[in-house]
Parts: sequence; C-alpha cells; structure tokens
Amino acid sequence: MALLSSNYSVEFVDPLDGEDAPIVCKKVYGLNLRLKTARSINQFGAMENIAGDIEPVSLTLERGVGKGLQGLYSWFKQVREGDVDKKEILITLYNNAQKNDEPAVTWRVKRCFPVAI
Repeated sequence: MALLSSNYSVEFVDPLDGEDAPIVCKKVYGLNLRLKTARSINQFGAMENIAGDIEPVSLTLERGVGKGLQGLYSWFKQVREGDVDKKEILITLYNNAQKNDEPAVTWRVKRCFPVAI
C-alpha cells in the first residue's frame, strides 16, 4: 500500500456504507489515555490521590484522504440526526522512515463516534 508520504491509516472494523477503503491521514492527535484522579484520606489521615476511570478521548484526523471519507460523512450525518451508532476503528502508524510502509503500531479504538468534520 503506497501511503503517499502519509503516516496513518484509519480503518473501520465494520465498513461504513459498504466502504472498506481506509482513510489515510498525515497525523492523528489524541492517541493517549489519561485517568481521572480523586483525593482521598487514607487510614493514617493523610491525603492521597487515587486513580479513577479513563477520561474520554477526542481524536483529530489531520489531512485525511481516501474513499473511506464518504462513509465518514454518512456516519456523521447519521449521528447528527440522533442515531449515535458507536463503532470500532483501527489506526495504524506506518514506519515511512524506512520506506517500506510496514506498520509500526496499531491502536484499536472502541465505541467511538464523530463529533466534528
């Protein structure tokens, strides 16, 4: 797969509107996890931080191109009309530095939906 100097490929686990073509992006922002924290008093009366749930993540796809964009626009329209159909996507970072287009790492993002285009 020639990625035209782009670094990321976004694919939907269940194709959107029959489109199983990936969206190729220059950058993807927000691929990090952060825990909510709370303060608590321990058994000795000292204040300490405790870990909570994972905060929601907002991903931003920069300079996305490809046939998969058609399905993304349809999905956004569906969500805007009130049918929030959460999907699973795969985001693959390619190692273009070696010019072999081999995946360096892949993230699986579950229960996501578009909020802006």
